[in-house]
Amino acid sequence: MSKLILITGISKGLGYAMTEGFIQQGHTIIGCARSSDAIDKIRQKFSAPNDFTSVDVANEQLVKKWAQDVLQKYSPPDIVINNAAVTNYPAPLWEIPSEEFSDLIDINIKGVANIIRHFVPAMVKKKRGIIVNFSSGWGRSTSAQVAPYCASKWAIEGLTSSRK
Repeated sequence: MSKLILITGISKGLGYAMTEGFIQQGHTIIGCARSSDAIDKIRQKFSAPNDFTSVDVANEQLVKKWAQDVLQKYSPPDIVINNAAVTNYPAPLWEIPSEEFSDLIDINIKGVANIIRHFVPAMVKKKRGIIVNFSSGWGRSTSAQVAPYCASKWAIEGLTSSRK
């Protein structure tokens, strides 16, 4: 049975691989990434009914608008995969610029919350759906050179475990 799957961070890596794999299995993908160039390339490769949009998950107003558009056009997703994340340039914490740290927290933690905040109420109303929040091995361990990334993934572990 075909599912409607929403995936964040589809422009490369695991997000792209999941997008490609799920489409090959016959599922419909609603996806986003920050890069409009990457989204244009993905649109060229994977056509309708799949739907791809340039959205920065750290920007709540953009996520809210995207969610409104998606939910108006489709039913609530069967599965939401919070995949979008960045890592910091490896360095001791005190050498990582404040802006880089903030951007990482905004994408890796607030981005997940923004997606949940604006898509899950429709899923709850429909009384079905699955939410997958991606973490990392560093969500349960540490590495001194990527402390901000580790902290963000520990936060996702806590956020996910704090479900209703």
